[in-house]
Amino acid sequence: MERKKEVEDNSNWFNYFHSIRHVCPWSYKSYLEGKIQIIPFDKELLKLTEINWKIQPNDALVYVVDDLTLDEIDEFVAHRNDSQKKCEYLWSHPTFTKGANNQTPKPVIIQQDRKRLMELRNANAQKR
Repeated sequence: MERKKEVEDNSNWFNYFHSIRHVCPWSYKSYLEGKIQIIPFDKELLKLTEINWKIQPNDALVYVVDDLTLDEIDEFVAHRNDSQKKCEYLWSHPTFTKGANNQTPKPVIIQQDRKRLMELRNANAQKR
């Protein structure tokens, strides 16, 4: 039964990254290349990964959050972004959208390289 759940989860994430290509084209490519790791949320692991970000082989880590409210996720992400410069943190929640319906199928915190994300965003803006 666990294998079935894993396959369903992989299918959900594949569909999600495919669906957001128009707003985040690099995430779909990274997901297909296995450079986005989706793991359970662990504050200590997140902070340790942040400290050692330069040796991180993934483009992003997506932490699935099951024990924080939407407000707690938002506060945690804001604090991490304000307290360091290596990583950029974003969050997404299935019940929250800014109108474009690009939210993840599960509550998540996304950790990625801040400098690289800015490069990708600037390159994407220049294409428009």
